[in-house]
Amino acid sequence: MTAAALALGVGLTGAASAQDQSILIDVELELNGMPLPGDATPEESAAYEVLNKYCSGCHQQGMLEEGLTNPKSGFGHILDVRRLAQDPKFVVSGEPTKSKLYQVIAGGAPAMPDNCWDPSCTPKPEEMASLETWITKLGETAPPERTFVPLSELYALALKDLSAQPTNRRDRTRYISMRTLWNDSEVTQENYDAYLAATVKLMNALSFNPNVYKFEKIDEKGILLRVFLPDLDWNHEKWEVMEREYPYGMESDTDPNLSTLQTMAGTNIPVIRADWFAATASAAPMYYDVLGLADTLKGLQQQLGLDMRSNILNEQVVRAGFQDSGVSTNNRLIERHPLGSGMFWTSYDFSGSKGRQSFFEYPLGPVSAFGEEVSFHEDGGESIFTLPNGFHGYYLNTTDGTRLNVGPTAIVRDTDYPDGTGEVVNGISCMSCHSKGIRFNDDHVREVALNNLALSPAVRQTVDAIYPGKEVVNDYFQKDMEAFFATLQKAGIDPETKAAGLEPVRGLMVYFVDYFVNYEQAANELGLTEDELTARAAFAGTENASLLQRLKVSPIARDEWTAVYPVLLDKLTDYRPILTDHRTTAALSHSVRQVVQGTPYDSVGQTGGQAIVTHADAKQFGADYDATQHSVTAQSHLTVYTDKPTYKVGDPLRIFIEPRHDCRLTLISIDDDHDSCVLYPFPGLPDVVIKGGTQYVFPPQGALRTSEPGLETILAICNGSDAAISKERSGTNSVSCSANHQPISRESYTSVVNETLILDLNPGGGDQLTTASGADYRAVSSHNPNVTKAQISVLVQSQ
Repeated sequence: MTAAALALGVGLTGAASAQDQSILIDVELELNGMPLPGDATPEESAAYEVLNKYCSGCHQQGMLEEGLTNPKSGFGHILDVRRLAQDPKFVVSGEPTKSKLYQVIAGGAPAMPDNCWDPSCTPKPEEMASLETWITKLGETAPPERTFVPLSELYALALKDLSAQPTNRRDRTRYISMRTLWNDSEVTQENYDAYLAATVKLMNALSFNPNVYKFEKIDEKGILLRVFLPDLDWNHEKWEVMEREYPYGMESDTDPNLSTLQTMAGTNIPVIRADWFAATASAAPMYYDVLGLADTLKGLQQQLGLDMRSNILNEQVVRAGFQDSGVSTNNRLIERHPLGSGMFWTSYDFSGSKGRQSFFEYPLGPVSAFGEEVSFHEDGGESIFTLPNGFHGYYLNTTDGTRLNVGPTAIVRDTDYPDGTGEVVNGISCMSCHSKGIRFNDDHVREVALNNLALSPAVRQTVDAIYPGKEVVNDYFQKDMEAFFATLQKAGIDPETKAAGLEPVRGLMVYFVDYFVNYEQAANELGLTEDELTARAAFAGTENASLLQRLKVSPIARDEWTAVYPVLLDKLTDYRPILTDHRTTAALSHSVRQVVQGTPYDSVGQTGGQAIVTHADAKQFGADYDATQHSVTAQSHLTVYTDKPTYKVGDPLRIFIEPRHDCRLTLISIDDDHDSCVLYPFPGLPDVVIKGGTQYVFPPQGALRTSEPGLETILAICNGSDAAISKERSGTNSVSCSANHQPISRESYTSVVNETLILDLNPGGGDQLTTASGADYRAVSSHNPNVTKAQISVLVQSQ
């Protein structure tokens, strides 16, 4: 590491900025971006050159083009080729055409780089070949395939271990399973180890036991983590909090290990999946419920043996105030209290920065300590404190101290999770931001307040005592951070551990929530191999088989998979689902709804016969336990897929569009030559609103043919305005989709090329239509004012 400097100005809890500033950072790295590893392979070097040339200006922290202060879409590590190689969200090892990174650059939507308005400034064929070779080579260097572990082996392993425990401990012993992660071929060994560390970290972060929980492998693969409940200061009731909401529980008449395990442990669900655990128990309100935190800030103080008001009045606190925290929308004041287990940092957050919301004018507060006359008026707060084992606990509260599950985005935002809703969710957002403990901050209040003679001498004396200045505050930051590092290492966790490039608990949450479920993963979660699932699919019934066939082409979002899981488990395996209090509140796409409706497991959108319609309804019925509601990706309102994943030149192609909500549809075809055409609306086809929950098959008449090899991207947009459509087509040539390749209008199209997809409404004769398909796509409709989009890339091969 070269010369380093303290990074300043980041908030106390919530989201991190793109650069992790909890430790001393490398100034050269900050200024110049991510260098190529010294031992880079030729393939890595070639890929790095392409990514540096075309992508780093928008997506590499430290190399952003003029005018950008933060990476676009929250993606700021494009030149970290080894981190990219570990993240299946961007790169599928060995398979370029399935990798989002390659798809987008090859001709996805929007075209990349998105500041390029002409195909001449996009990567050349030889440069695309470099990316393709790099991704292909990753498959060759991947570790050996892991041995598949079926459900029967998991339960046999758990029963064997439980039988070895003393009889008086068995009903207090539970298990966290890594089975689905172990079986997933897209999870590298490095990520698997990081997901294991994430699970251990979260268990400790949910414990009031002063002893650190350390995982000792029950088996050589690390498939199961044994949880003796008292080791985490848990009891049966705390496990039941999770058990009641767990959607993947099962029972069986044919698996003797499972039934015996359930009897011996005294619970129907003795095993819970690590990925579900990380996504759900890390997020409030379950986070509060499992950790057992009080409903009010006052109650939390009593629980921790803390008297904040007394500490403030007796000048036993350390404060710092600043305006740009990276988390809080306005100014923020942070305050440290001593705690028997370590420290208690809290923040005072404001919805504005004027009058009583300015701690420069009113540096003392809260009102409960200093009275109305001299105090600032905060709008909420966030706290981070040391648990008895040295890990950290987190708390969000309103002005009056009432506990909050989610921080209001008008005051704080989670910018560390670009695929999220921006909400700061207590627990997971804080763990992600504080991946290495306390974050360094500067203080801007002391100097201003001490020189403000409008403040009384008494006020300035108090300011002098509780705002000690940057050096003193940073000494506390350093001490608290080092203590957290030591605690992580005591649990066997390297503080530098990343899961798919993220803080490990966040990484495992993203794995569960945001990575869509494909055919291989569906089989895995059902306890089957792909071959076993294929063999059984023919006997699953028409609707179930249709969905499974769709999964071979287009994966589905986590919330939809959770809805169909019990149906498929019952139909395709020897296990039966256990119905819990979990309710899927998502609107479902057509193919998913067909599987669920009319089955005993059709609990979508209702509880106790009462429909869940609004967000308030969802909260009333406990749907805040559903981590997917904070994910924009998982809540996708639009699904698009084709009848096959690959085609040969000349093959007909059908596109299936399934919106979750009413949709004014636009379909755009973009090929890897960066040529694009509008498939729908199209002259001769009725432009209708596609109803939510229905399926639209395109083309409804005529034929859509493939005409040349390459990677074809089909982009579906709901309710896109002219500006939105134009943005998606920026950087592409606007061409005609018409079969006879005649320009539809001179205003819209200036060139004609042999497009990969050709739409012919009259396969028996030439397309004689001359009406302009134009750029007026009926703009935004009243059915859904938001622009929602989805895309799929298919490979067209030579004959």
